[in-house]
Amino acid sequence: MKANRNKKGQFVSGNQGRPKGAGNKLTSDRKERIAEVLAKLEESLLDDIETMKPKEKIQLWVDLQEFIQPKLQRVAVDLGPAEEGINKITFEVVKS
Repeated sequence: MKANRNKKGQFVSGNQGRPKGAGNKLTSDRKERIAEVLAKLEESLLDDIETMKPKEKIQLWVDLQEFIQPKLQRVAVDLGPAEEGINKITFEVVKS
């Protein structure tokens, strides 16, 4: 066991652990590997997209949209109790 830990492996009081902002060694290694794989994939990406069927291209477009467009939230509208008799809702578009 390390001197800064108790019998359960927990930090002893007074030990702050890893300093704030210090990078995780394992995470940085994985990021480097992912960057290498993406660099290799980037070389053939355009050719791969050209060989895709139209349906696959559309699905790829839909999947990638969530990374550049904000997702819209569903909005629940409470119109009150049904016995109030609301039977028509109209919207008006006003140009400013």
